[in-house]
Amino acid sequence: MSFRMDKKGFIFSLDATLAMLVILIMMAGVARIAGPELTYEQHGYLRLERYANDALEVMQLIGTMDNIVDLVKHGENDSAKNLARVDLRNILPEEVQFKFVVGNRLTVYPSNSADWSTVLSNAEEIAVATRVCLLRFPTENVFDSIALYVWRGPGI
Repeated sequence: MSFRMDKKGFIFSLDATLAMLVILIMMAGVARIAGPELTYEQHGYLRLERYANDALEVMQLIGTMDNIVDLVKHGENDSAKNLARVDLRNILPEEVQFKFVVGNRLTVYPSNSADWSTVLSNAEEIAVATRVCLLRFPTENVFDSIALYVWRGPGI
């Protein structure tokens, strides 16, 4: 049995090797396309929207939302701002910034800096989550909206 005369196995092995090489190249391309570094670029707005909705839901479930609304009803806006700021900093990731608004009565940013409205207007992607709340005053009942705007960016 000479290797020069028996070439049947060589052709089959060469075909199989080439086929495996093509499959590996295709798998490497697919793995590169779906890599973890592209997750935010592919789903950035959706992720921000989920952060906003989840943050409002958590605030509702743990009772923070009711406490903030009660503080706003009693005119204690500074306490309401501090409560909202602390809870949202604990709930949201560090790189996500926010603007929390209760009607036209309260606006909360991550810090007391006056530059946050400029930062918000320059943000590329902004997601919003809203809820409706009932403010019961002695003379009237008012439905008002609670909105949470979130975006990615550095803090001030």
